[in-house]
Amino acid sequence: MFSSVKKLFTKASQNYSLEQALLAYDTEEYELAISLFESLARDRTPKALYYLGTCYFWGLGTESNQEKGLRLFIAAAEQGYCQAQIELGYIYRHGYGVTADCKTSLQWYERAQATGNPDAIAEVAHCYEYGEGVDQNLTKALELYADAAEGGNAIAQFTLASFYTKGIEVEYDPITAFYWFKRAADQDFADAYIHVAASYARGEGVGTDLNKAISWYAKAAEHGDAVAQNNMGYYYTTGTGVVQDEEKATFWYYHAAKQGHAIAQYNLAERYRIGSDGEKKLTEAAYLYLESAMQSDKDAQYRMAMCYKFGEGVEKNLEQFVYWIEEAARQGQQAAIDEINTYITPEIPQQPVPETDSTILE
Repeated sequence: MFSSVKKLFTKASQNYSLEQALLAYDTEEYELAISLFESLARDRTPKALYYLGTCYFWGLGTESNQEKGLRLFIAAAEQGYCQAQIELGYIYRHGYGVTADCKTSLQWYERAQATGNPDAIAEVAHCYEYGEGVDQNLTKALELYADAAEGGNAIAQFTLASFYTKGIEVEYDPITAFYWFKRAADQDFADAYIHVAASYARGEGVGTDLNKAISWYAKAAEHGDAVAQNNMGYYYTTGTGVVQDEEKATFWYYHAAKQGHAIAQYNLAERYRIGSDGEKKLTEAAYLYLESAMQSDKDAQYRMAMCYKFGEGVEKNLEQFVYWIEEAARQGQQAAIDEINTYITPEIPQQPVPETDSTILE
């Protein structure tokens, strides 16, 4: 009787200590967490072993000791602790503190998969999709992604949607694609935001809804998606679905352009050239036109040619003018074609020399 009570008391005490340790970990009080996890690890508590391993392996609250961290992960994983098995799969996939080994990575992921964990299933699906540690098998990958997606894994939901968008191993199906993109987006998987937005904007897989499209584009833009940022710039420039706002338009074009988005670079350059915010910035405009032109944007190439022709933001340069106007014209930019035509003189047919009577010359 006394023994049973003691065991119950000990277990309750362990659970309380584990809760304290996890609270310290979650609040980033890593030194306290390590102390508590160390105590629990002596009893081989799998969860404590895993979190202690995380602290040592990644250097949280202590100097990084990947060898010790790895031993702790393995100790937890061998007891069937799923998160440790997934962590080992990740470590061996990327070669952190060990020699990268896709087969060993897959083995750990598969051990975690056996528990039915959606995150582990998604990782195994990834291995089959890209042929990591196993022969590539897109059919198998699709099947596993579907299982993981149903289990709530956001990455699997996003990837499954991409399969339906691209028609990989399934028929192209925008309705099913939208369903899974939306499921992922609702879990705050940021890469899905732009796809949900585009679906609402184009009416692909769902009814057209400009307000919802802009709402999702805004979320994507806030998370750094350059396409979404450029689109938000357009909406604020034109007042489409929002109150027209030149300052916000410039703000979003700027952030997209800073990421190298060619269309945004051109759009921002146009604003600087015409002075949309009240001041012309020809030097900045020329710089952005050039950045965009070098990415083969034909409108930027035309504008860059005009900069060199008139010396706007750069010194006049006939050779550069000819180069960029021809580049733009090659891509069918009509203004560039018209510009070239003004400089080409129509050929005048050569007139035949009339025959002369040699007797007259004599």
